[in-house]
Amino acid sequence: MVPSLKLIEKVGEGGMACVWKAWDIENQRLVAAKILKSEFSSNGADVRAFREEELIMEEIHHPNIIQAYDFDNGNGSWYFLMEFVDGYSFADLLRRKQHVCESDCLLICESVASALDYAWNDHGIVHCDIKPENIMINTEGVIKLADLGISHRFEYKSEVEDEPDKITGTPAYISPEQIYGDVELDCRTDIYSLGATLYHLSTGRLLFPHMGVDDSLRAHCDENMQAPDPRHYHPELSEGFAQLLEAMLVKNRDYRVQSWKDVFAMCKDVEAGIAFKPRTTGGASSIKLQQQTQEPG
Repeated sequence: MVPSLKLIEKVGEGGMACVWKAWDIENQRLVAAKILKSEFSSNGADVRAFREEELIMEEIHHPNIIQAYDFDNGNGSWYFLMEFVDGYSFADLLRRKQHVCESDCLLICESVASALDYAWNDHGIVHCDIKPENIMINTEGVIKLADLGISHRFEYKSEVEDEPDKITGTPAYISPEQIYGDVELDCRTDIYSLGATLYHLSTGRLLFPHMGVDDSLRAHCDENMQAPDPRHYHPELSEGFAQLLEAMLVKNRDYRVQSWKDVFAMCKDVEAGIAFKPRTTGGASSIKLQQQTQEPG
């Protein structure tokens, strides 16, 4: 298919492209080759979007972000080469296990926070599609964030009144402001999506499961729609961890955690066993924390 590559095995597939484990013949190295599907290769806008993804990944150098190397066309196929991650995604892990333990969830949170703090503050980039499929771990235990930028597009003709026709993101993890589409997105969008991802990982359940697309989108926006406290499913989760998720999942971004540095600091507090003061203002979160029984004094 591509003369300069020896394709070994397909390791992933999205709406627009397939990812192959491959041998880069020219540079004598193992790579991941992301190849645009043939039905999109003749569309200039799709090729430009694909190229833009590669340029973003090539520009960014961070130990927790998969590095891109090169963009080319071979035998009519557009493709780019990336660092090959010898490991698995957390979506793969969820398929093998029922959930991910709190300490691993905190490692994911800190690693993604570090990566996206750099991406946002140094490059002005919002990922827009944080989900278990896009978070990987290699054989050395290093978390790697994939598909940075506009690589994944969820385009859906919504039946919800006053919503945009095209929504970028994945319905299970999407932020309310992505759905409304009436504000410039910033890092708080990814903070919400990471919160939804961590809820799924720590409980083994989506925030709003068993819903069609429209109902799922409404649930993220509706202040009356709240998922159970993660401790409802796994009582061993700490109060601080539950409070972290609640703060990340506030529906109104003005009252959500405001920066990745704040997210990172909250993770460290959870690890130290420090519980936060309960939120009393700022609108609803997408999870409702259970009231803790007070020990008699």
